Amino acid sequence: MPSLIASLTGFVLRTTGIYRKLFTGGPQFQINIAKSRAQPVPEPDAKARGSLRVEHSEFGGRTIWTLAPKDREPTAHILYWHGGGYVYPPAAVHWAFLAHMAKTHGWSVTAPLYPLAPESNAETATAWAMDFYTRYANGLGGKAFIMGGDSAGGGLAAAIAQLARDAGHPAAHALILICPWLNLDPAHPEQAKVEQRDGILTISGIADAGRIYAADLPLTDPRCSPIFGSWDGLPPILAFGGGDDILVTDARALKAKHPAVAYRELAGMVHDWPIFTFRESREAQIEMAAFGASALT
Repeated sequence: MPSLIASLTGFVLRTTGIYRKLFTGGPQFQINIAKSRAQPVPEPDAKARGSLRVEHSEFGGRTIWTLAPKDREPTAHILYWHGGGYVYPPAAVHWAFLAHMAKTHGWSVTAPLYPLAPESNAETATAWAMDFYTRYANGLGGKAFIMGGDSAGGGLAAAIAQLARDAGHPAAHALILICPWLNLDPAHPEQAKVEQRDGILTISGIADAGRIYAADLPLTDPRCSPIFGSWDGLPPILAFGGGDDILVTDARALKAKHPAVAYRELAGMVHDWPIFTFRESREAQIEMAAFGASALT
């Protein structure tokens, strides 16, 4: 049974529709994206800046944020790709999660604000991400690192891992994929059943976002939908899914295709539940830290 706070979170999200409004397709979807562009991009807040070393830089015209402990050496270096359907920037919940991982578990997290659709698309976004990945991996001076991401960011992390392997670039020592979006086409029959319980995403929204992001590429191109790419020769993977998340079918498909994946699915959990603050989230975050530590030893 989900904890009371987890259940309440799902109930509040479903009844208020605060996120579902942003992730519902149709004419309003493009209006919502345009409104998002008119707002300041969320950044690490004052609390994070007070307790952590927070730095920003630029690469290829995009902002890169790094959050790391102030008073100790990092336990791990993490390259993290944020969620947002490939059309929205990171939200406050992303920064709170990354700040918690840096402060509590000692991570040094680098989070690029990668190009978004519709201004960009899968072809140009993955090319930019590969360029940054190469710079990041080479800039660590041989230090091991982990790559992760949530939702669309989980899909991007998987796509980049496949592209880096094919190009012979240094590999991450582990991948952490949180409720990853691995198939842009929401055609799985189970997704229609789950949608009524999903407090964040809608099928129409991810269908529209997927088409906008793919642009001229087929939805099955691994740069768009990495579930269709090869998962051979990738580093160890920890993946999460939630029973009340229409993307749970993607996480299950990954586990079926690549049985070696360490997969944690909890019933009654909303999309992206491991980045929230309720009990199950904190337990998942402890698991991420332990998985990362094990991969780096």
